[in-house]
Amino acid sequence: MMRIGLLETDVLYDDLINDYGSYGLMFEKYLTQLDDSKLEFVYYQVQQGELPLLLDECDAYIITGSKAGAYEEHLWIKPLSNWIISADQARAKVFGVCFGHQLIAQALGGSVEESNKGWGVGVRSLATISDSPFSQSLPKHLDLIYSHKDQVVKLPDNARNFISDNFCPYAGFTIGQHIVTLQGHPEFSGEYSTLLFRLRAKNIGEPACSDAINSLRHSTDANFIGRLILDFLRPETTQQMDEAFQIEETLN
Repeated sequence: MMRIGLLETDVLYDDLINDYGSYGLMFEKYLTQLDDSKLEFVYYQVQQGELPLLLDECDAYIITGSKAGAYEEHLWIKPLSNWIISADQARAKVFGVCFGHQLIAQALGGSVEESNKGWGVGVRSLATISDSPFSQSLPKHLDLIYSHKDQVVKLPDNARNFISDNFCPYAGFTIGQHIVTLQGHPEFSGEYSTLLFRLRAKNIGEPACSDAINSLRHSTDANFIGRLILDFLRPETTQQMDEAFQIEETLN
């Protein structure tokens, strides 16, 4: 059994809580329906001061999306940033999505800003620009649902970007064999995203909001990437990849 810690960095809009529960619950449902083995999930309410006391409380961690900006001065941002630094130093398995992606970048030396390009919303197809951080190669383009107004504008020095387009150059990066992030939301369903975009319609603006909702008719690579995320989160993956790296170094 794999134990996954869900670091929830926000609550859903009131209109969505009854049907969708929380950011973490969406991840639990998403990953559970992709995996035949048993998964255990531990929830941490980060905004209420809950963080793992020990990094080995779980086999791996997911940092969820949030309505907050990584650069905003909320009381819970700094403790979470410090936790990310400790997790990186200990080579703990961490996957960050959207806000999680952004805060990991910022905590480890990168920068995040509100984009002057507006909102990135809907199903978007971004190019994979380097080797896959997962156990399998990625297609030339990865199609996922997006919902963000902030962007990573500078990566940490030791990060490797692997997915990009002109609108969002740093849409996914990896650090070592233990951190992977995505700006997109593989855990979001089309139904949830439709409701979310309608709630944010005034902020997103037209025609971007209508275009985003229409784009949700297209299929995504969410199930494909979800299986790779699960494989990445498994505790044996780092050891296997480190051993492969050591063998390669010896041969060279």
